[in-house]
Amino acid sequence: MPMRLRAEKRHKTTEDLKRLNLGPQVFVFKNLFSGQILYSQVPAYHQEQIDAQFLNPNWQNRKPSRRQDLWKIMCVANFDNYEYATAAYQGLLDLRKARDISQKKKSNELRKKNDDGNVWYSGQYRPTYSQEAVADLAHVIDEFELEKTKLFWENEWRRGEDKYWRADLVEHDKLPVFNLKHQTVLLDVMRAKAVEAFAEERAKQDAQGGQQNANAAFA
Repeated sequence: MPMRLRAEKRHKTTEDLKRLNLGPQVFVFKNLFSGQILYSQVPAYHQEQIDAQFLNPNWQNRKPSRRQDLWKIMCVANFDNYEYATAAYQGLLDLRKARDISQKKKSNELRKKNDDGNVWYSGQYRPTYSQEAVADLAHVIDEFELEKTKLFWENEWRRGEDKYWRADLVEHDKLPVFNLKHQTVLLDVMRAKAVEAFAEERAKQDAQGGQQNANAAFA
């Protein structure tokens, strides 16, 4: 049975993540209807998160519905430690806020337009939002030098060309193929694996540190 998590509006600290048995991760969800992106520190999301991340909705970027059948995981980002994970999450939110508010005009100028001068779309789907999210993720990893980051993609082509990613900081992999109705189970498995991997790595580092101290004592 996957653990049930309420995605609260309040950002989770490193201590919160550890206490809740969460991994050093960021979950990037994509809206299948609109193409909009939602970030989460947990393998779940809530209406309060949507309200907090869509601060300036308009007809081209409406506040999306929380419907479970509309949100599919696009990327799971595993970070080397909890400090990296919280920094990345905050960085992604800051870039989103800048695009929507403080640098709205500049951001809109860079977006692909249709013949009417509006953001290009097919039906109600606007691919620019997922493209911007990928660019922001690459920028955050680069800017903060978040080494040993591993990104799991729903479709590997979404990450774009290798030249946009620093090979010394990030490794790419693919999420297992899954049915949307089983997404909760998959993401809980990803959470559990991240927690286990972090614990194993820290145990290894502690053991190495202890051995070095012992060697120094007898030197």
